[in-house]
Amino acid sequence: MILLSFAYVTEKGTSITHKEGRFVVSRNAEVLMEIPEETLDGLVLIDTVQVSSQAMVSFLHLGIPVTWLSTTGKFFGRLESTSHIRIFKQRQQFLLQDSPFALEISKKTLFAKVHNQLTLLRRYNRDRDIPEVKMDIRNIAMMGTRLREAESRDELMGYEGISAKIYFSALGKLIAPDFHFDGRSKRPPLDPFNSMLSLAYTLILYELFTAITNEGLHPYVGFMHALKENHPALASDLLEEWRPILADSFVLSLVQHHEILLEYFYRDEESGGVLLTPEGRKIFFRAYERKMRSTNQYLQGTHSYRRSLAYQAAQYSQALMGEDASLYEPIWIR
Repeated sequence: MILLSFAYVTEKGTSITHKEGRFVVSRNAEVLMEIPEETLDGLVLIDTVQVSSQAMVSFLHLGIPVTWLSTTGKFFGRLESTSHIRIFKQRQQFLLQDSPFALEISKKTLFAKVHNQLTLLRRYNRDRDIPEVKMDIRNIAMMGTRLREAESRDELMGYEGISAKIYFSALGKLIAPDFHFDGRSKRPPLDPFNSMLSLAYTLILYELFTAITNEGLHPYVGFMHALKENHPALASDLLEEWRPILADSFVLSLVQHHEILLEYFYRDEESGGVLLTPEGRKIFFRAYERKMRSTNQYLQGTHSYRRSLAYQAAQYSQALMGEDASLYEPIWIR
């Protein structure tokens, strides 16, 4: 069990109760940790963790979101208060689904994502100077130019899809041979690098889910991704600009600094996917929380990455209510 501003409970058979202003984490009658209410911002539970009804009521009363994931990183569900819902904001989301506003903010977001991907690739290729990666960079830049000129969401997403395929191919050429991958694979991830990417994307997605609901918005009604059952489209939309900055760079750093080794992975016989071992998950979550609590200066002032996600959700809310895409500025890395 890892305790920081967010807690990640990963051991099977663990139970969580609430007593005298503390959340008590135990297993087999042994108390593993006591967490004061005021120190807990969110909770992520992996698989079979028991939560008492008293603890659930306290989570709801205190506005502490609880997210359940499977051992494979699949999202099971969330416990969260409905006190933040703002129905008139949500009506605006539906009204602007297929509007010029939606197309314009989608183009800004995806162009920022492509820019961030290019910056990341250039950084990692600076010393290696791999000709194939330089060619990939040129092709991605070309897709970025076409993306800015797209006249429909389908056209926009088509260019983004081509760009993403080239990007992941280039990324695979830049990492250590042991973690080499040929491209993105998911549901299930087929190699260690994809396994970590999938888990990082899921964690950030539901951090954004929390930030969006705190703004009173509907996380399933986006401006870019189409409405789809069981898919938080707005969280996916706001995730796009953060993928290279938070997830991709984070996973690259874990590999580059040898924090995660191949011994921390195994192949699941049922799904065929490659997953982190319990020990590997602990290392991953500890490093992830350290990343989220670290600071950046992409926005006005210095903020943690977690605070920056909330800032972007608030900025999108303002742009939505003003029906003005110029009020939303995606994150650009230098």
